[in-house]
Amino acid sequence: MSLVDTTLQDRLARRIEGLRTARELKPGHPSVATETIRNYHARAHADGFVFDADEPVSKIGGTGTAPRPLRYFLAGFAFCLQAQYVRNAIRMGVELDELSVDVESEIDRRGGLGLRDDPADFESIAYTTTLETDADRETVRELVDAAETCCYVHGTLSAAVDLTGTTVVNGSPL
Repeated sequence: MSLVDTTLQDRLARRIEGLRTARELKPGHPSVATETIRNYHARAHADGFVFDADEPVSKIGGTGTAPRPLRYFLAGFAFCLQAQYVRNAIRMGVELDELSVDVESEIDRRGGLGLRDDPADFESIAYTTTLETDADRETVRELVDAAETCCYVHGTLSAAVDLTGTTVVNGSPL
């Protein structure tokens, strides 16, 4: 059973065409507001949702009550990429029986402790997108290209860090 409702294809096409022909297309302004609860424990508010971040108990001051902040960053990338896979699968009429994105990263921990001259950053980020679909390989390649091209986070990260992606389709690398 497809995870993607391809019956939304006409509605999405009308939405895209409406934006394409709009006289003025104003920029989007995604935002989030955060507050510190205590020590590393923080709370974010976005789009009517509330979610917390914390550090593990092994960090002095951490309470382990929520995922660590960098996990949200990596999840945000995965969620954005998945949303673009879904949007473009709907647009292209591609049914997906499975869609997942796993993200791994490497950081130089000295950066977060102020123990190096350069600012803290990611050394690398690697992700694997897993798809199950009956679509042919050429269509899947078009879907991958469209999803990656339309993902704001992918575009930003690929310009800033060594970003490596792998796509697995029906159990085999694409």
